[in-house]
Amino acid sequence: MKTFVSILLLAVLTTSYVTAEEEAKEKVDYPETEIFLFDIDLNSKENILSNGANVTNRAGYDNQPYFTNKSDSFVFSRDDGYQTDVYEYFLDAQETKRITHSDATEFSPTPSPDNKSIAFVTSRSNSIWYSSRKDIDSPKPAEALKGNQEPIGYFAWNHSTGDVLYWSQYGFTVTLANEDGETYHFVSGHAMPSTPHVIPGTDKFSFVHRQTNSQDVIKEFDPSTKAIRPLTPLVGSNANYTWTEDGSILLIEGDVLYRKLAPLSGSWVAVSDLSEFGVRGANRVAISPNGKKLAVVGLPVPDSSANE
Repeated sequence: MKTFVSILLLAVLTTSYVTAEEEAKEKVDYPETEIFLFDIDLNSKENILSNGANVTNRAGYDNQPYFTNKSDSFVFSRDDGYQTDVYEYFLDAQETKRITHSDATEFSPTPSPDNKSIAFVTSRSNSIWYSSRKDIDSPKPAEALKGNQEPIGYFAWNHSTGDVLYWSQYGFTVTLANEDGETYHFVSGHAMPSTPHVIPGTDKFSFVHRQTNSQDVIKEFDPSTKAIRPLTPLVGSNANYTWTEDGSILLIEGDVLYRKLAPLSGSWVAVSDLSEFGVRGANRVAISPNGKKLAVVGLPVPDSSANE
């Protein structure tokens, strides 16, 4: 009888401990952001956006969109007030599906080209983890990328070579690693907090570097030669940009979408005013691989009629 009472007491104490732990979970004040989806016409010289719609449209954090290779969906990071998980928005169905269900936060979701796996930065030591989609809900949902030696904020993964360029969350540096776990190469300090990219049609990466004259410049890094060269200064202070498949660059500054047709020549050209679509505070941008859709992170312009 004493043994039974002891077991029962242990079970009660264990249950009480778990409940207390859950109740102690603190809310996190994530910034309010929405994801807007546009049609984009890269053949147009101005006003290249149309048919804008707020596709997340809820209170909370919806950010870091990344299109899947078939351009029929994009993954993104969404909060529930306590942590973030990875979600996927399907364009045709106009539906959102939750992808991860972990007890950690997940940011910077990046699907593989075949869309069979997904990588993300997680609070499990602030490193890159990845998982096959079919195993995402298993007891061991992800594995850590080998080779990185510091907390990661953003990254770009070249699946054709296995190279990964990542931005250090605290060091403001960019570093080259590889999925084989044998590569670790310091690339540059004074790197701005933004997502690196694989430059379309190449095995090279781009990142944003703040020079000693305080000018922010998109630079190219070649993993094969370890060479770095400047491509273009930013328009303003927003270091979030995206490459199109034709080799041009898009970025947002002051709620205006700019495009540079060739990174080494020409100038930035304003191609759409996002405020005309009811979007303010726009910053992050992502384009679908087929070049037909653009995802923009921002906020809706307040409805003035609500205060009348």
